[in-house]
Amino acid sequence: MGIPGAFGSVLLEGLVSALLYGLTTLQTYLYFMHYSEDASTMKFLVFAIWILDTLHVSFICHVLYYYLITNYGVPTSLEYLVWSLPASLVVNALVIAAAQCFFAHKIYYLCRPQSLTLS
Repeated sequence: MGIPGAFGSVLLEGLVSALLYGLTTLQTYLYFMHYSEDASTMKFLVFAIWILDTLHVSFICHVLYYYLITNYGVPTSLEYLVWSLPASLVVNALVIAAAQCFFAHKIYYLCRPQSLTLS
């Protein structure tokens, strides 16, 4: 594929990520406008995931800027990773862990044995 083809696909992935971040921001805004009566822990989880997603997109934009603008045409810059690439992977892993723990908790809550009370 070569370096130009690889950079083209990385740029497209970054643009799609930014588009999906915009949708996440819209969903976060609509959540806080329409579900103000939800528990504070749920609001905190939504806000924390939105902040982590903001960090992730910021780091990805930095990676793209570093490789495609600052070091364009400098093949030696590909010998090591810029700091924001591993940071974005860590932040993305935190988002995934938070979402999966939330769903695991909801599934456990829905599937727990119901106690029968006889009156």
